Amino acid sequence: MFSSFQARLILFVLALLAFAQLGTALAVLSSLKEDNYRQGVQSIDVSRNVFDLLLEARAEQLTKGVEILTSDFGFKQAVATKETGTIRSVLQNHGARINADVSLLVSPSGDVITMTQELNASDAVADLVFAARRSGGSSISTMIALGDLAYQLVLVPVRSPNIVAWVGMAFLLDQSLAEEIKGVTGLDISFVYKNQDEQIHFGGTTLPSAEGGQLLSEIEKIEDILQEPAFSNDEKYLSLAVDLGVKNQWGMIHLPYGPWKESYNFTRNQLLGIFAGALALALLLGVALARNMTRPIGHLVEFATSIGKSVQRAELTVPNMTGEFGVLSNTMKTMQHSILMREEELTFRASHDMLTGLNNQSAVELYLQDALPAKEGGLLLLNIRRFRDINNMLGFDLGNILLGKVANRLQEWACQADMIARLGDDKFLLIFQRNITAQDCTDLKEVMNDELEIEPGSEIRIDVSIGVLPLEHATESVNAVLRRLDIVAEKAKEESDGCAFYHVGEDENHRRQLTIIRDLPAALEANQLFVVYQPKVGVAQDDCHEAEALIRWIHPELGFIPPDEFIALLEHAGSIQVLTKWVLNTVLMQLSQWWQQGHQIRVAVNLSAHDLINEELPLIVSLALEANQLPVQALALEVTESAVMSDRNKVISVLESLQNMGIHLAIDDFGTGQSSLAYLRDLPVNEVKIDRAFIQYIDTKQEDASITKASIDLSHSLGFQVTAEGAENAQSVALLREFHCDKIQGYFFSKPLGSEAFFAWREAFNRVSESYSS
Repeated sequence: MFSSFQARLILFVLALLAFAQLGTALAVLSSLKEDNYRQGVQSIDVSRNVFDLLLEARAEQLTKGVEILTSDFGFKQAVATKETGTIRSVLQNHGARINADVSLLVSPSGDVITMTQELNASDAVADLVFAARRSGGSSISTMIALGDLAYQLVLVPVRSPNIVAWVGMAFLLDQSLAEEIKGVTGLDISFVYKNQDEQIHFGGTTLPSAEGGQLLSEIEKIEDILQEPAFSNDEKYLSLAVDLGVKNQWGMIHLPYGPWKESYNFTRNQLLGIFAGALALALLLGVALARNMTRPIGHLVEFATSIGKSVQRAELTVPNMTGEFGVLSNTMKTMQHSILMREEELTFRASHDMLTGLNNQSAVELYLQDALPAKEGGLLLLNIRRFRDINNMLGFDLGNILLGKVANRLQEWACQADMIARLGDDKFLLIFQRNITAQDCTDLKEVMNDELEIEPGSEIRIDVSIGVLPLEHATESVNAVLRRLDIVAEKAKEESDGCAFYHVGEDENHRRQLTIIRDLPAALEANQLFVVYQPKVGVAQDDCHEAEALIRWIHPELGFIPPDEFIALLEHAGSIQVLTKWVLNTVLMQLSQWWQQGHQIRVAVNLSAHDLINEELPLIVSLALEANQLPVQALALEVTESAVMSDRNKVISVLESLQNMGIHLAIDDFGTGQSSLAYLRDLPVNEVKIDRAFIQYIDTKQEDASITKASIDLSHSLGFQVTAEGAENAQSVALLREFHCDKIQGYFFSKPLGSEAFFAWREAFNRVSESYSS
């Protein structure tokens, strides 16, 4: 509702004025209320003074009236002769003349001689007479309580010539007196008392009975209003109590507060009217002011909205303004120009490679979305061979310059290409609408073979691989096209001439590889993989106490997968360590059963290059042996020459740790790698396994026999045991025995067997060997 600046500005002006007027009104009303209260208190104070003066004047008048009686000779004679009847009659008549409610004659000792009303006043009167005697016998005017009511009492001595008696006249403080005082003060007067039950009652009041009863019920302690007047609950009266000097007897002055309150309410209503009018006027002024102030802001908002909608510069009109808004308008104009430039730059960056200025993969994907499917044309993907090594040797700066030079040369050669793009790193893509031929690849390689000057006086020659995907083999899916292009590019890297064309079916082979990599974790859980054991026969004793663990995989969809295929894929994908841990645990669990049965068999497990660079491998092997309660003699580990060569220092460190643990280590496929004999001499291993490539035909090829014999002799001279792999006939086995080979492994003795079949074969083989030896 108040989201716009104009509405918020109006609200701010109204709120500001409302707070100001509200503060003023509260201050005025508070001051007015305090002033009314102060005037009411002053009025009550004046009335209290009048109240006291009236009682004093009444006391003087009454005293004079009683003195007339006490100076009468006949009354003195009656008192002297103690004519009680005469005295009583005179007291009644004189009291009636001066409106006295009670008349009495008291002896000089304070005893009541006669009294016109039977009231218990003896003690109080006696105290007054004694006090008068101490003061010299003068007249006394005071308040006295007779029963529950308050009286104004006057005592005058009767002298003949000494004091022979006291004449007392008591005047009740009742409603008539209250009416008389009200007539002078204009305020209501009450006389109240508290009885023995601590209840407050009126002795006389000018208040209406209902209002008087309500007011008395609201007073908890009358002593609380002796100093400060207090309002009744309905604020109809402001009341002040007056102490009459007699216990439990008070006078009360009531100021009717209704007129004061009406005056206050009238003034308050006037202020509210003024306040409402001022707010209405402020609303009109606020609307006018807000519109005037927000009009230029509205123009600027429209201009900014147009910029946000990417409206072209020619379609926008910059608001013409002065002052601060003019500065803001010019700033927004500059901002619009910067945004347009930034948009152009972002658009270019989104579709181009910033290093070479060529199109990038996003631009290629957009192009292919429109171009596919197509019957003619082709995609050519060029990779710089060993670019990572070149980049590491030259440095990143010169590597970037090299990429720029390659891009320039491609633009010069492929001027007829529909698109030239860099897909990242050293990958360059060329798209042609015509079919690409093998001659095109040859020509491009020749162009790229020319030296490139990467800095003055420094030139470099590069080699490239080229993969070609004819568009007739491209699908409508851009991702599938790029995947097939990567497949043929990887194939080109392996070709001797560095060129390869995509053929139907290669994509399916790639999907097979992805399936193998993807399904390995599930295959391990589903027991699709299992371990087989190929015996190693000891030549000296002609017995079998060792075997090599080999893996087999029967895939539910792909069927039997050769170990060489899935192991190479897992090494490439970095998942081989998962398989190694599974094989190690599976083999050790089987060994644990055999060793517990008393069969001390040692099984060799193959390790990959990824396993050997894992510095935690010794700990993993140690924990696995401990978990299966096996000694280190139960396990052998086999590594290939190529695996050792991958990271020499780290691999040797890991092998030394394993050898220090007592693990039997063997170099597998010896003779097929590229390591030197000196390098072999320094390896911390116990055994050398001669590859089947040399063993398989030693009975028919003298060269293989010579190489095998030389390898065995050399290994023995270096202190290594020797195992020959791939012995498939008796003639080969006989030659290996003649060459003093330590162990023989091959189909001549047995193919790889399951754990139970291997154990049964071993038992039978050892029994036969024992029978021959005996």
